[in-house]
Amino acid sequence: MSAHTQVVDTADRLLSAHPSFGDSPRILAKVYARYRFGMELFAERLPALAPIAGRIQTMSDAQVRRIFFDPLVRLAAEDAFTALEAGDLRSPHRLEHLLPKAIAAQPLGLCESHMAAHWELRSDEPHWMWSIVGSDDRYAGELQASFDRIFADNPANRGTLLNPDAASRDKVQAAMRLLSMLLPNSGTAALRHVGCIALLDAQLEGGIVLSAAGGDLTPSTVFISLEQLGNPWDIAGCLLHEGLHMKLFDAARSVSLAKAPDQTIQVPWRNVRWSIVRAIFAYHVYVHLSLFKAAALGAQPRCFELFGDPAAYVIRPHAMSVVNNDTAAQFGRSIDRARYLGQMLETQWSPLLSPGGAEFVHWLRTSLDPVDEAVFTDAGEALCATN
Repeated sequence: MSAHTQVVDTADRLLSAHPSFGDSPRILAKVYARYRFGMELFAERLPALAPIAGRIQTMSDAQVRRIFFDPLVRLAAEDAFTALEAGDLRSPHRLEHLLPKAIAAQPLGLCESHMAAHWELRSDEPHWMWSIVGSDDRYAGELQASFDRIFADNPANRGTLLNPDAASRDKVQAAMRLLSMLLPNSGTAALRHVGCIALLDAQLEGGIVLSAAGGDLTPSTVFISLEQLGNPWDIAGCLLHEGLHMKLFDAARSVSLAKAPDQTIQVPWRNVRWSIVRAIFAYHVYVHLSLFKAAALGAQPRCFELFGDPAAYVIRPHAMSVVNNDTAAQFGRSIDRARYLGQMLETQWSPLLSPGGAEFVHWLRTSLDPVDEAVFTDAGEALCATN
């Protein structure tokens, strides 16, 4: 094993081993336990759930995942948690309708069972792709409405969903395989937190959308623009990026990261202020994307045989790309942004972090530092790129 491969492999294992932030099976076990416990509490206030609450307790983790990683069910469950905390959970509630339907849809998830065409993907977990354009199905319509609300606040924003076909499914599956080959621990772990994938063509005020995590409106969903990305290396990077957001959403359910989550800071590559939580999430992504780039620079010939040489793809440069970065820009690479955010989070912005947030940032920095030192000098990166 070369020194380059060894340092990447060590960081890959470190970034999937932290019990609170890296160990996906442990993080997901907490997520499933939260939904099981939530069902006990919901059933006390929502009569329609009482007959099925015990059934949820006896289900396997895989079954609980299929039910609660459905975008509509998860959205309703989180709404029930919010109402419960506010002392306002009462019948009728949307979860009373959706949950029995989701149980009946097993072994598929609720929305997955209502797709116009079924496109399945697989890493360590099963995933499925949205296929709802042109469908008159009720649940497909609700997914479409949730997607449309993402763009409702600003008339300059636009977004169009696209139905997948065999070719697009194969592209996404290939990118998942590439990610798992390059980062078999941390890359595969990020994918475990993705429930489903939707294809889109979208533009926000900040520019063309390459990918996005569903957030509060469409939980468990990753959105990808295959046309804009165009190559498996950057598709894999975007899947990693969005999967990491979902992983940290799941981890942050049990660990606080910031003392003042709404406190804003300024980063030099964006002209809008970020919340400190957004800065923490961005650091998480840029550390992993830097490791992904390091893994790509030292990839085995088999990767190039299967997925092409990254240098052969022509795309516009952007910081999160494996194929093409704007190296003339001060913050044109993931590693540049990771260095900046890590330094600021451990110095000037550190009073805004909770103890858990400080531990999180330290774990990320110490995991990446050896890779940065070994790979991301100008000479080192150029040398590795010729491998």
